[in-house]
Amino acid sequence: MIAILVAISKNNVIGKNNQLPWHYKKDLQYFKELTLNQTVLMGRKTYDSILSSLGKPLPKRRNVVASRTLDSLDGADVISDINTFIQSFPKDQNLFIIGGKQIFDETLPLADYLYITHIDEEYEGDTYFSAYKKGDYQKIKETVDGVLRFAVYKKVN
Repeated sequence: MIAILVAISKNNVIGKNNQLPWHYKKDLQYFKELTLNQTVLMGRKTYDSILSSLGKPLPKRRNVVASRTLDSLDGADVISDINTFIQSFPKDQNLFIIGGKQIFDETLPLADYLYITHIDEEYEGDTYFSAYKKGDYQKIKETVDGVLRFAVYKKVN
């Protein structure tokens, strides 16, 4: 399964200054539950953001970082070609694409699922989630918890 995992504010913000502009414990727990013991794919800036907040790569996950300039990183596999990586990724395993914007834009056509935490609040930011065709995905699950709406969408073929 290839899935995009993202939290999006009411005004489509996903980041500010290479950080999340919010802190919701339930969303972080959801992220951890989904990605634990799985493979996560991210861009270098997202990896840097995780390092700056945690001091290490995401634990108990295979961290894969897409980069055009780096050959290696401590605690992560580095890839230069996202499409080749995704095409060769084992179909019986889960791959969660966790950002940032450029990685989301590049992988959206390849994603089988979208795991979106919709935040019913507006935030200031400098990074926005690109529009996706709602007709391309069908909502298959939704859970509401206060201002958070955890939705799962499956690609319609």
